Amino acid sequence: MRREESNVLSLDFFREYPCISHGKGIYMYTEDGREIIDGASGPVLMSLGHGITEMGDVMKAQSDKLAYCHRDDVITSVLKESCKKISELSGGHLSRIFQVAGGSEATEIAIKLIRKHQIYKGCQGKYKIISRWQSYHGISNGALSISGFSKRRAGYEPYMTDFSKIPPAYCYRCWFGKEPGKCNLECAQALEDTILCEGPENVAAFVAEPISGMSLCAAEPAEGYFKKIREICDKYDVLLVLDEVMTGMGRSGKYFASEYFGIKPDMAIMGKAVSGGYFPLGAVGISEKVYKPMVDAKGTFPPGYSWSGNPLGAAVSLKAMEYLEKYNLVERSAKMGAYLRKRLEEVLYPHPTVGDIRGRGLMIGIELVKDKETKECIDPSVDYTGQMMMGALEKDMLIEGSSGCNKGQSGNTLMISPPFVVTEEQIDVIVERLEAVLTEVEKRNGF
Repeated sequence: MRREESNVLSLDFFREYPCISHGKGIYMYTEDGREIIDGASGPVLMSLGHGITEMGDVMKAQSDKLAYCHRDDVITSVLKESCKKISELSGGHLSRIFQVAGGSEATEIAIKLIRKHQIYKGCQGKYKIISRWQSYHGISNGALSISGFSKRRAGYEPYMTDFSKIPPAYCYRCWFGKEPGKCNLECAQALEDTILCEGPENVAAFVAEPISGMSLCAAEPAEGYFKKIREICDKYDVLLVLDEVMTGMGRSGKYFASEYFGIKPDMAIMGKAVSGGYFPLGAVGISEKVYKPMVDAKGTFPPGYSWSGNPLGAAVSLKAMEYLEKYNLVERSAKMGAYLRKRLEEVLYPHPTVGDIRGRGLMIGIELVKDKETKECIDPSVDYTGQMMMGALEKDMLIEGSSGCNKGQSGNTLMISPPFVVTEEQIDVIVERLEAVLTEVEKRNGF
């Protein structure tokens, strides 16, 4: 039951939440003195670590100069510099950047840019967007329309646009019954089949996460998947849009996770780590392929939000990118992520309910099962993921979890994703606490 009434509308109406007073590095501290490891980065957002004074300093300095101006009327030099830096980190491929106040807003802007591009190119019939089941692109209605995350769509379907979805790139539970290295990338071929069914003249874009976020907790495609996807998109004049909200700006161990797969998207959606966790910020980057037809048609792009392109966010993002480079934190994310995965595999794989450990950088997913051989899922009514998360909090550690990875009906996954500044010693503590929780939860549930 609720121990203390609050005017805050929280996720769980009947749970008492720890009240955090401050943070430092990978730790957060409650008002009553508990030290909690932020093993979820807030979730999967606080990339630089808590309590960096210079991040607040740059926000104050910008606020003292100019806290706000509206993008319809003016531009600021700090926004120009921030967008330039994002473009440079993409190797210049993303030549125009549109900043907003978060990942869901960025997805909504991406949808509108997709449409505007096709209209200005003279392809007014191209409006359909194909995505994947078990994907997640944001909580707003447009973003949920192209998301395939059943748990987060549930109840809101009447407000969504009915776009087609193809099977996920999910090798652990391949929807085609194949094994990695022994398939013909049927999950990628499904895109061409769906484009043909919808009519190529009607399909505007394909949207996908390069490495899955919370819906599949760090599942990544088989080798060659995205190269085939790129070929299919080019063949039918369909834009390839990659959702890098979670994977981008170092979380995967690269500035953009697309670098792992040897492809360049036509458009990239960004959020979370783009500000290091210090300001609500998202962005959409587009290539010249997307931009040029709009310019040639003498077009405009009116859509936006009140806080789109605001100078505070631009200043913080610029400082965050500078901080990443100064302390080599993207490389550190890759190195610490490899160590985290190694330790998790060593310690957790022997447990009876650990079916798979996957991921890159500091986004490592764990899939929990009833039977390791058959991959049978634990009964959803048990709320195994919830037990793990609450058990971790009781041991002063936050982890992020998800359910419904098995076609939205069952399945339990965890994401271990501490800030980039985490050390090997701290990772050892994270793994130690996680194993202690897992042992207790397994025993409680008869494993």
